[in-house]
Amino acid sequence: MKTTECLEGEAMSAKEQIRLFLSDQGCGMLPVEEISEEKRLFEMGFDSLRFMELVVLIEEHFGVQWPDEALEISGSTRVRDIVRALEGCL
Repeated sequence: MKTTECLEGEAMSAKEQIRLFLSDQGCGMLPVEEISEEKRLFEMGFDSLRFMELVVLIEEHFGVQWPDEALEISGSTRVRDIVRALEGCL
């Protein structure tokens, strides 16, 4: 899995970086420790606007184009879905 540099300078996997972006350190509201791959974005307080903020953050950080088919958020969208979409872009 591709790694990237986090703000502190240590290498993080794309999956770990997504968890950070979804947390209160990014555009989310929960501490990173409470974010699992099975958690639904709506359970974490995400709506369509907050989801688009996440997409822009991911695109800018990883230098990727988010896939059009992954631009919609639904009640069943989970953290693992975001990780898979990103891995498909890398």
